[in-house]
Amino acid sequence: MSNERCIACGQEIAPGAPTYTIETFLDPLPPRGVACSERCKESKENQSKLRAMLWYNSPANPFGSGGDHDK
Repeated sequence: MSNERCIACGQEIAPGAPTYTIETFLDPLPPRGVACSERCKESKENQSKLRAMLWYNSPANPFGSGGDHDK
């Protein structure tokens, strides 16, 4: 019995089964864990990209929002 679970679907990952690392970029709250399939990996990566875009365009972003610093 494995203690590792898929970060996307919550399914238990069997020992020795392939795992997929979720690659994130500029996400303020990146997912912590691995995925059990390519589909789950892509799902979490897409959520991460959306969260990064929302954060970048947020007024709470201390580095400015998209395009404002170009003026």
